Amino acid sequence: MTAPHRIVDKDDRVFPATGTWAVRVVDGAEVRLRSGRIGLLSVDVRAPVVSGTFQVSEEQVQLDLVLALDQLRTSAFLLQGAARGLVSRHNATNLVYRGIGPAEAPWEINGPATAGDVRVDLRLSVSQWAPATSPLGIELMGSANVGTVHLPLPGMGTVEDFSFDVDAMLTLGTQ
Repeated sequence: MTAPHRIVDKDDRVFPATGTWAVRVVDGAEVRLRSGRIGLLSVDVRAPVVSGTFQVSEEQVQLDLVLALDQLRTSAFLLQGAARGLVSRHNATNLVYRGIGPAEAPWEINGPATAGDVRVDLRLSVSQWAPATSPLGIELMGSANVGTVHLPLPGMGTVEDFSFDVDAMLTLGTQ
């Protein structure tokens, strides 16, 4: 078994290798969900982080995140209404995620992302980064497959095998 991941801030100060940090919920604390091409369009959505914690113990890492889907923004005006329609139809005001994985680096976590009546298993890679405004940060990257999705857009209708990528750079603070 390898040692837990070493935590170093932007000034090369070593932090305890275990602990709990809060995700800082400020302007720019958002998660990006991006699909591949669906016909002529690709969906690019950003949802703000409402709350979150990142926990590292000797045995495991755990990330808890809550995203405000009712405040999401899209890259295209037409998609904004469609995305909000999906959120409303599925009573998906918030997306709640809990990912857990082994403490050995590199961090790989897996867990359910639930929003209203929709549940998707989401696997994320978590790596450390040092933002200019905070001592610590984490970068999230991953993907998920939702299956069949019915988009409320003229000419789009049903999309078989809908997948999306996730990426975010979040700053952490003491809890």
